[in-house]
Amino acid sequence: MTMKNTTPFAIAALAGLAASGAVATARAQAQQPGAEPTAALEEVLVTTRRREENLQDVPAAVSAFSADQLRELAITNLEDINSLAPNIKVNPGRATSNTINAYIRGVGQNDPLWGFEPGVGIYIDDVYIARPQGALLDVYDVQRIEILRGPQGTLYGKNTLAGAIKYVTRDIIGKPAFDATLALGSYGQIDMKLAGSRGFGEHVYVGGSLAKLTRNGFGEVVADANSYQFNHVGEDVSDKNILAGRGEVDFLWGDSSRLRIMGDFVKDTSNVRGGQRLNDVFGPRLPSRYDVRNDMPVNEENFENKGISATYTVNVNDQWAVKAVGAYREGDGTTFLDFETLNVNQFNVPAEYADHQGSGELQLTYTGGRFKAVGGLYYFDGTAAGSFDAVLGTFPLFGGLIGLTQGSVATESYAGYIDGTFALTDRWNLNFGARYNEDKKKARVFVAQLGGQIPSNGSAFDPANLPTGVFALGAPQSNYTSERTDNELSPKLGVDFRFTDDVMAYAQYSEGFKSGGFDMRGNATVFPGTVDGYKPETVDNYELGLRSTLLNGRLRFNATVFYADYKDVQVTTQQFVTVMGVPTNATAVLNAGKQVNQGVEIESVWQPVDAFTLSTSIGYLDAEFKEFFASNPASPGTIVNYASVTPVINAPEWTFSTDAQYRFNVLTGQATARLGFQWRDDTSIAPPPFSLTSPTDQPAYGLLDLGLSYVTADSHWRVALDAKNVTDKWYRTAGYDFGTTGLFGNVSQIGYYGPPRTYTLSLRYSY
Repeated sequence: MTMKNTTPFAIAALAGLAASGAVATARAQAQQPGAEPTAALEEVLVTTRRREENLQDVPAAVSAFSADQLRELAITNLEDINSLAPNIKVNPGRATSNTINAYIRGVGQNDPLWGFEPGVGIYIDDVYIARPQGALLDVYDVQRIEILRGPQGTLYGKNTLAGAIKYVTRDIIGKPAFDATLALGSYGQIDMKLAGSRGFGEHVYVGGSLAKLTRNGFGEVVADANSYQFNHVGEDVSDKNILAGRGEVDFLWGDSSRLRIMGDFVKDTSNVRGGQRLNDVFGPRLPSRYDVRNDMPVNEENFENKGISATYTVNVNDQWAVKAVGAYREGDGTTFLDFETLNVNQFNVPAEYADHQGSGELQLTYTGGRFKAVGGLYYFDGTAAGSFDAVLGTFPLFGGLIGLTQGSVATESYAGYIDGTFALTDRWNLNFGARYNEDKKKARVFVAQLGGQIPSNGSAFDPANLPTGVFALGAPQSNYTSERTDNELSPKLGVDFRFTDDVMAYAQYSEGFKSGGFDMRGNATVFPGTVDGYKPETVDNYELGLRSTLLNGRLRFNATVFYADYKDVQVTTQQFVTVMGVPTNATAVLNAGKQVNQGVEIESVWQPVDAFTLSTSIGYLDAEFKEFFASNPASPGTIVNYASVTPVINAPEWTFSTDAQYRFNVLTGQATARLGFQWRDDTSIAPPPFSLTSPTDQPAYGLLDLGLSYVTADSHWRVALDAKNVTDKWYRTAGYDFGTTGLFGNVSQIGYYGPPRTYTLSLRYSY
């Protein structure tokens, strides 16, 4: 992009001009006698600061969308929220359909390996979801979704470095409710969703929801001239087969006491995600972006996640309130990754995974005349474990190679936090906060090179019980148990000033923290320091923001300028070494980086007349490494700064989205026609080591969505036709690139693509 060297502060100046115009407009309106806002735009209520308040009163970069808005925008899972807010990227991880890959302002978690801390926190209500597997949630029976950009820690139980996505489930207190939706669409889509709730007397409420989501594959396994061990020709890939549900019981007593008990589960037995080879070294690539050749023993992923939580709230008096949250979650799964997408075993990875977590949080909220605050204590105890084989079955030496990696990371986290606001005057507020976090981690790591042919069951996960014909090639490269403790105090300080009742500006400084850990692939023979793990990553975040409601309540205009300085960035480095004459790839996670992300975010909603609404978001992001120190593969032991040849992944310079809705009366009901468009700049997806370019790079692209819905006069019935990616744009969202040299040279350069053009017809009944 020609704008890459444009300083964001030039863009910020434009935002500042717009902001000054907004303030001037607001003042002019305030001075007009008799001018009263019509409140055309619906008020958006959020609980970002652990109390219900208008979105426009929150001095933070927050976007929020109600259930009705999500339905009209055809948001069906978290991947769809890319069109909702600037500088975010959410999609399935590499080679999977249910593992979330979430980035905010160029920071996230690209590698879903157990033991790594995500940069973006995913929450179901007040419960933090520790692992990305199964966290690409489908949207059903939801009250709203909140997207928070920037470090989060003084308001949330678990600290996150880049931001948080909060999935708020429907509140079942109130009148009996029922909701049933049937959706039929392209590729044999059949989605069925049921939800309902009712009270039993005045003190007990029961609710539940169930979703069965199915779709045929976007691609399939195709035949070729080779035949290795397994043949899945004709089977779907990139399909969907999910069963999910939630149940809830609420107890009310006294004036304000409430106990909310909720359980949920997700069972995903979709087939693997199809990806396209991006080179022709091993024969011509397939013409379809989803079709694959596959020699894995199983073509199906199998993930299951479930959890239970209990939340108790009580208002002690008009000023003090208490909330206690306890939760337990667990998940497990298996997957079979074909890294070369050929019917020849050159690089296959069967893998299995399991985790469990328990958490507890105690909050105390104070609401006074000039002072409002929330303080909390948080505890988390979780273990993530897994095992995978990097299987090179046709390698000529020893009849095959198996790189076995297995282990677990147990995390115990303690935190205390406070976040408060003090009204200095009627217009000035002082905002402050602090968080102390202590994370204890204990890791067990086993990495070994094995020889022999992988057996037909596709696994050799137990080094103490190796299959017949499989044997160790020397001593393991890693076989250790280690532990580390990291602690950090992260402050926040800011002010906000209210020009009028409808225009507020804020300035804020905050620090963020992502704890250290251990590299499950770490090769202790090559990198002895891997047994000590890597240190925490920290960020100093500076933010200026404007929140305004203008034109008599018909225009909502928000702008944010940010500068984030990341230190001790946790980066994965690698080099090729020799084991018994065989080259192998050794990795280590090091605190090798310094990264600076800066940019501008603009969000607006304009309703010039009651029938028409135009929503727009614009994001500018300048993200680059200032330092990226790693060992030179050509000269092991020589440390080189590769910042100039290492792009920041999933950090497009510009993002833009707009959604136009026109409402008109039909018979006795109301119809809504919608046009949505989102555009994303050039994006680095998965560069090889120390290279600015990769065949996985995604050029700039735009997606066009269309929708038409009709709601009856009594609001009970809704029918809708939605079309996504109308132009059938090819665009990569994830990929692998191990480069063109070394053991994996040209074997794995694969792109994974977003959904093709789809149509969905849905019918909903609710009361």
